[in-house]
Amino acid sequence: MAAAADRDTDPAVPRRRPGRPRLTEPSPEYRRRLEEIIDTATVVFHERGFDAGSLDDVAAVLGLSKASLYHYVRSKAQLLYLIFDRAITLSLHRLDAMSGIPDPRERLAALIAHQVRMVSEEPSLFAVFFDQRPRLDDSFDADIRRKERAYVRRIAEVVEAATVADGPTRLDARHAAHALLGMTSWVYKWMDPVRDTPEDVARTMIGLVLGPGVPAPESRFPLDPTRSGLAASG
Repeated sequence: MAAAADRDTDPAVPRRRPGRPRLTEPSPEYRRRLEEIIDTATVVFHERGFDAGSLDDVAAVLGLSKASLYHYVRSKAQLLYLIFDRAITLSLHRLDAMSGIPDPRERLAALIAHQVRMVSEEPSLFAVFFDQRPRLDDSFDADIRRKERAYVRRIAEVVEAATVADGPTRLDARHAAHALLGMTSWVYKWMDPVRDTPEDVARTMIGLVLGPGVPAPESRFPLDPTRSGLAASG
């Protein structure tokens, strides 16, 4: 059963027509269309909820038949998994982008800014990720939990490096990592796009965690440096 679940995390592979050479991986056009499907499903599930939103809704927005949609995804449950996988993979990629910052406190500041910007720039994606978690099928849950644990470990490492730089501490880095995630992830609930900017919110949170001596980073990491590969990961 586990092997079947593992296979189902991959997008549906295009069927080979008789007489044509076997493709080793999906074509760029296939990947582009799959990304569009994930984009659309994210908005549908955000606006209508996972239970009310349907594959028919997704297909209708894209101008596809439901049969055509099954060329790319096997089920509604798998489509929700692909949305979750995109969110966590995007988060890990953004951490990679800041790993070269040498100063540990500046790296922690960049991490806080990264979290705020990422959630505020992809509100539908992260609203689905947080709000629809109980709807994630059990067959996909272990994979997402594994990636979440990896993400928390990475954040804990950044926190630990920053606190060690300030001298001996008894701070539990794992607890601090979860606290940072809770603080920065919740902006999708309360941040007002008219009154607030990601930079201002990040600056406030950085000041709260690190004090006024560490400025918010000005540089913006690319939101999704490998978007074409995210949907097929996992």
